[in-house]
Amino acid sequence: MPENETALASQVFEQLQRAMACDPEGFTDLYREYLADAWQMIAMLRDAVQQQRAEEVRAKAHRLKGSSMVLGACAVAQCAAALEELGHTADVQGVCAMLERTQQALQQVQSELAGRLGAGVVPADRSVA
Repeated sequence: MPENETALASQVFEQLQRAMACDPEGFTDLYREYLADAWQMIAMLRDAVQQQRAEEVRAKAHRLKGSSMVLGACAVAQCAAALEELGHTADVQGVCAMLERTQQALQQVQSELAGRLGAGVVPADRSVA
């Protein structure tokens, strides 16, 4: 992540915002749905780690990586890429540590989105920390 960049890539965010200028509510919904899905992926990854299902870790991390890249959540995407690789090696200890980093990165993205779009972007079952 570039030195002056935040948890959310401003260029990607602004490009999407311009593309959806005629539907600002839809733009907020896009990010709300991303956050809800990402938090669900974190929970599923945690479960897959506990059950020692390396292939599921890899697949869920791949999905999280893709959605995060598209929406500019670069730190989350980088963590998810590392999780995906760890899923290939079945390194459970490494996965646990990276999962914590991924969760922290996602919390930073959520906080930044709440600042940019308002608290309404945060999924109902999540609080802004």
